[in-house]
Amino acid sequence: MESFAHLITKVSARYRTEFSQSLAGKGFGNITPDYFIVLEKLWEENNISIGQLAQRTNKDNASISRIVDGMERNDLVRRIPHETDKRAYLITLTKYSIGLKEQLVPIEAAVLEKATSGLNPIEVKELVRMLNHMFARLKR
Repeated sequence: MESFAHLITKVSARYRTEFSQSLAGKGFGNITPDYFIVLEKLWEENNISIGQLAQRTNKDNASISRIVDGMERNDLVRRIPHETDKRAYLITLTKYSIGLKEQLVPIEAAVLEKATSGLNPIEVKELVRMLNHMFARLKR
């Protein structure tokens, strides 16, 4: 029997690959799954710090900084100076990335639908609940 660690890693990697391929197939090859996660958080609340973004995406500050660098190169976000802390920056969406929401969300929804086909809505809801429970138990 496959170990749980191997299975969850395999599912995560396959989901990321499927999502990347779906994005590229729809003409969004410049959007990675990590970029999408950051965009989701910024669509919820724009103009937040790297630290806040790291916390909300469950990534470390260095990883988020690298992701934001790439997103800036792709005109998805901008760093703007913080109003009160001159050493800090806020991450803000561009007009381009604001307009992407209505195009990208359905692509991710279709990948999720493919991944969960054959499960009823109650099973999907329970799976999400269990994964959130596990994440909370393992959180730093």
